[in-house]
Amino acid sequence: MNYLFDLGQILTNDECISLSQKVIDAYTSNNLPAETDTNYYKNSFGGNILENWELCDRFIPLVEEKTGLKVDVANPYCRIYHNESTLKPHIDRVGLDWTISVCLFTNLSSDWPLKVKVTNSNIEDFPTKVGFGSLVNGAKLEHWREPLQCNDNEYVIQLFLHYKEKI
Repeated sequence: MNYLFDLGQILTNDECISLSQKVIDAYTSNNLPAETDTNYYKNSFGGNILENWELCDRFIPLVEEKTGLKVDVANPYCRIYHNESTLKPHIDRVGLDWTISVCLFTNLSSDWPLKVKVTNSNIEDFPTKVGFGSLVNGAKLEHWREPLQCNDNEYVIQLFLHYKEKI
């Protein structure tokens, strides 16, 4: 079974602009708190906006088509990454079997790819391109991003749509 898929562009630029503005609004009104789990994260802010639940529902057919499995929505989540942000190597917690990761916004001068360890000798990189997504079984495959090195005015907004396999 394949545990990762490059989905290509799954959100339009207009959708990304609208969603990223809502995330920024939540952040500037202190409704997107700093991540407190410093075992995995540093200098990032995470939370949710209502529209993300609708996106979870919208992409169920795509997840089921790619995986060949029936899934339910677990939860959506957004995160803003700033200079020196980290996402350390990890396996997702129980109940987050599959994740669509899609970039809503980036103004970085270079790419900041998601890395997925497929085998001991094979690591796949997924670029951080606005509107483009990857689908990863994060419960089985270790994944991470290298520490972000960018200017203080640069950042990334990433959306995660989590699904659990139906039993």
